[in-house]
Amino acid sequence: MISRKEVIDRCKNCERQGIFDEHVDPIDYSLAIKVDENYAYIPHGKEKAKRALQKFFVVDLYCGFLNKFKTKTVIKGKENLKNLNSAIVTCNHVFIFDCLVLMKGLKHKIKYTVAEFNNRKDFLGEMMRAGGILPFSSKPKVMKKFNEAVSYYLKKNNFVVFYPEQAMWYMYEKPRPFKNGAFHYAVKNNVPVIPTFITFRDSDKLDKEGLPVKYFTLHIMPPIYKDNNLSDAENVKIMKEKNYLLCKEKYEEVYKKPLKYLCGEEKC
Repeated sequence: MISRKEVIDRCKNCERQGIFDEHVDPIDYSLAIKVDENYAYIPHGKEKAKRALQKFFVVDLYCGFLNKFKTKTVIKGKENLKNLNSAIVTCNHVFIFDCLVLMKGLKHKIKYTVAEFNNRKDFLGEMMRAGGILPFSSKPKVMKKFNEAVSYYLKKNNFVVFYPEQAMWYMYEKPRPFKNGAFHYAVKNNVPVIPTFITFRDSDKLDKEGLPVKYFTLHIMPPIYKDNNLSDAENVKIMKEKNYLLCKEKYEEVYKKPLKYLCGEEKC
C-alpha cells in the first residue's frame, strides 16, 4: 500500500513526462482471477439471480450512501440523456468508485468495461461482478466473447461505460488523452457516445493524510453521433477529438483556468 499523497505525486511525475496511461496505484495481481472462456459476460440461471440480489442489497445501497455522504455528488446535464436508450459512455477515471457516481447520474442499465485485474477473488470483486463489469482479456478468444457481450447489452438498451484514459489517477482534475476503444465500439455498434466528466468541489475538511476532501460533480454532456458519410476510422478519430474537446472546455469552465500540462504543453 502507498499513501494517497504518493499516488498524487506519481501522477504529477507522469504528467511531467507526458505519460498519461500509467497505472500509478500498485496492482495486487494475486487477487485477480484470470479472465478466461468461462467468464460469465452474460450470466444466466443461478449466477444471474445471485448477481441481481447482490446488486439490489449491496451495490445499490452503497451507491446511495457514497453519493449522499462521501462524494456528495451533484449531477449536471441530465437533460442530455433524453430519449437515449443505448450508448457508449465515457468518463474520466479518478476514483475507485466513480462507477457508482455514474450509476447515480445516469439512472439506467449500465455495464462497465474494466481491466482484467479488476476481476478479483475477494468481496469487492464479487460486488463488481454484481454491478456489471465487463473485463477485458489478453486472450483473443475471450475478447470475442467480450465484443459479443458489448453488442448484446447495447441491443438490450444498456449504457456501456469506457474509461478512455485507461488508468485511474486519483482525484486528477485534468482530462487526459483518450484511447480509441470507446469510439471504436460506438461506431461498430452504431450508437452514440455520451461524454461525461467528473470535477471536484472543495470542502472544509481534510482526510487522514491531511489532504483536502473533495466533493464530486458529474457533468453529462451532449451525445456525439457518428457521421454516416465518413469511414469508421474517420468517425473514431473525429468522435474522440470531439469528446476530448468537450472535457477540456468543461475543465476550463469549472476551474476557470486554461488547460495546461506540467510537460509544458496544452496537449502533451
